[in-house]
Amino acid sequence: MRSALRDELDRPSTHRDLVGDARLLGPNWTGKLMGRPGGVGLKLFKVDAGGLAREMHPAYDEALLMLEGAIDLTIDGARISLRAGDLQVIPAGAWHEILPGGHGSFLLVDPQT
Repeated sequence: MRSALRDELDRPSTHRDLVGDARLLGPNWTGKLMGRPGGVGLKLFKVDAGGLAREMHPAYDEALLMLEGAIDLTIDGARISLRAGDLQVIPAGAWHEILPGGHGSFLLVDPQT
């Protein structure tokens, strides 16, 4: 049986409260595709305090728009702190990871979402 919260998260709309929607997501890097305007994926993530493993995307840039809370990440070894309202573009081919200890939510923008 579906919960009312899950139904709310799945309803189609052109207006979203992204911070509120992120609070409805489950743990462990649960994400939700919010749309594909112009073919680019917009995926909402709730941050897991355990961090996210190092990865690299050779063919495309991606961007993180921090909505609430804070994360620390590395991009090609450089440490960067993001807080609510910060935007970080991660270039194609750059190794990156989200370090443990973060909290909150962000919107991921990339063509592969």
